Amino acid sequence: MKIDRKFALTVTISILVTILVYIGIVTSLERPTLNRTPLSKENAISILIDDRNINSSKGQDFETEFVHIKGNGSFYESNLNSNHVGRYLGDSHPTINNANYFAWKITDKTNNFTYFIDNLNGEIVSEFSQCGNLTIKNRC
Repeated sequence: MKIDRKFALTVTISILVTILVYIGIVTSLERPTLNRTPLSKENAISILIDDRNINSSKGQDFETEFVHIKGNGSFYESNLNSNHVGRYLGDSHPTINNANYFAWKITDKTNNFTYFIDNLNGEIVSEFSQCGNLTIKNRC
């Protein structure tokens, strides 16, 4: 049986293009794109201060960590430069719409509240007091 050269070349090129598209899709999931660049931790803190009218604007009053928070409130370590989800770190209240987020976990050390800020749009998706069921005006 004789194989046509044009047919073999077409099949080879199709296979190569398919492999390149697959590699492109897989690597795009590992990196942020230009239109979905994550917020810096400084911007996330500024958004929190403005949104919650927090008087303290000193950076040392806040502890930040980049995490992945699930809809049920459990959160895991993460890496800002990839979509890697690591080990379990703790629990918070469920997120605002029970969705999963990559977020900045910002702990305000002056009032012992922890906030989770969506790393793309700056929305507060979850928050909790480390002192139990206190409102933000109460302290531990």
